[in-house]
Amino acid sequence: MFKKTEAPLKNIHRFSWVSLLVCWLIWVLNAYDREIILRLGPTISKEFNLSPDQWGTVVTVVMLALALLDIPGSIMSDRYGAGWKRARFQVPLVLGYTFISFLSGFQALTGKLWSFVALRVGVNLGAGWGEPVGVSNTAEWWPVQRRGFALGAHHTGYPVGAMLSGLIASFVISTFGEGHWRYVFFLALIVAIPLMIFWARYSTAARVDTLYADIAEKGMTPPDLGDGVKVAKGETWKTFVATLTNRNIALTAGNTMLTQVVYMGVNVVLPAYLYNISGLSLAESAGMSVVFTITGILGQLIWPSLSDIIGRKITLVICGAWMAASVAAFYFAQNMAMLITTQLLFGLVANAVWPIYYAVASDSAEPRATSTANGIITTAMFIGGGIAPVLMGGLISMGGGWKNLSGYIVCFFVMAGCALAGVLLQLFTRYGSQHHTPQAAA
Repeated sequence: MFKKTEAPLKNIHRFSWVSLLVCWLIWVLNAYDREIILRLGPTISKEFNLSPDQWGTVVTVVMLALALLDIPGSIMSDRYGAGWKRARFQVPLVLGYTFISFLSGFQALTGKLWSFVALRVGVNLGAGWGEPVGVSNTAEWWPVQRRGFALGAHHTGYPVGAMLSGLIASFVISTFGEGHWRYVFFLALIVAIPLMIFWARYSTAARVDTLYADIAEKGMTPPDLGDGVKVAKGETWKTFVATLTNRNIALTAGNTMLTQVVYMGVNVVLPAYLYNISGLSLAESAGMSVVFTITGILGQLIWPSLSDIIGRKITLVICGAWMAASVAAFYFAQNMAMLITTQLLFGLVANAVWPIYYAVASDSAEPRATSTANGIITTAMFIGGGIAPVLMGGLISMGGGWKNLSGYIVCFFVMAGCALAGVLLQLFTRYGSQHHTPQAAA
């Protein structure tokens, strides 16, 4: 049954909105840096003469790097401190991986495939580490009743970043030529430096105290930071195991992994499909492969907010079934109009599920383990992201290679099956509305 929210947006303090804007911009940069090589897939494959299998392996290596530091980094973040202290951990991290990305723009450093891959692995080690930290930071500046909305609004930064990656890749290739595709890596650091300077100065104990007092005064629930108790060194492993074995977090992590196979699979397959099967140019395929991000932005505002009202579980089941149907529909997309329509339908749920997964983790975790729980979700997501490229590359190769349609069709149906398997896992979770008691899920 639908319930009226206990926290109208007009009552939200300006500190919450400012923090959301900053974390959103950080997330845009993270998404742009992460997605840009997917937009450049045909271009990079052409320069280094890569087969579908080889390109899939390259992307898998780069994407699996996203998973390596999520959990240890999240535990470190929780130990360092929550609330305003989270930014002290976040600022150098963002500046570090955007600087490595900046170095990727120099051909002298990335003229060899191994050196290009090494730098991109470095970027993703930091970007993956930064995701659960950014999610936790967002959740800790908003009232509990509006956590779904806040994380959904925060995550609209991902389709925006993904869209920018396609548009900027297309612009760079068409303006400077395909030999200068590395110029796309210069953007993130230029934006990150002033943004991180502002955030380091804005995130203070005084602002968080004022914010939480305002939230309580207006009858809403401030985030529970565990009464300021950090995870002690001796408790780290116990806290991690308790979080990992939480039924809701574990099953939702499995759902996340399967959904990421779908999302990353589409990102790997679609640019190659548009270039090799639909006959678009390298610049056109980069730009047209991000059409789904248009509705992705809308979906991230609708579904996470709806999950605050009808519950996370039913929302994720609906989104998973929708994702399966829309990905399978690529089989019927025989012309550009149908390809665009199918992308727009897929986009309505493609990005919407991630903030809901994080909301489930934040709802279900002990207060002092919020970032650890989000790190588990992120790690599962990136494992799925690592599986997808090598799986899709193998399926395309088995189907006859880059120029043969049959391999792409198999990819679309395998992805649809993964989405349905994720729905099945979600059916076995045990939680209700947004006001979930962590102990009840353990």
